[in-house]
Amino acid sequence: MHSLLPLALSLAWAGTPADRLPTPRPERCKAPSLSVEDEADGPSYGGSEGLSYEQVVPVLQKTVQTALHCARPEGRDKLGLTFQLTVGCDGIISEIEATDDDDAPEAYLSCVMEVLKKADFPAHDMPDGMPITYPVDVSW
Repeated sequence: MHSLLPLALSLAWAGTPADRLPTPRPERCKAPSLSVEDEADGPSYGGSEGLSYEQVVPVLQKTVQTALHCARPEGRDKLGLTFQLTVGCDGIISEIEATDDDDAPEAYLSCVMEVLKKADFPAHDMPDGMPITYPVDVSW
């Protein structure tokens, strides 16, 4: 009987879906790559690379699964949403906006955005952050 107590306590806890995810910790930003093109001209910067597709997609796919715990908007069977994210060079989302909300209620959008803010990206080398457009189709 005592072994069921932790399970009962965890089921009784009523946090938001975003509370189910750990808060990501900022990482040290990476420096832009430096490449020497010609010794006479001195060093030239190769530019920032940001995050690759392979670094972005798995993080978002894993994180957005928790948004399925956001309360379903009444009378909706599906939604097509698009979010614009800015991932700081420290791997933390610094800005998020719903650019296409499919007339979803503000409470639902807020819940999904709070979940997405918990996405834990690796650090990258774009000092002003990396913009990411993220379309999400949800069906119930």
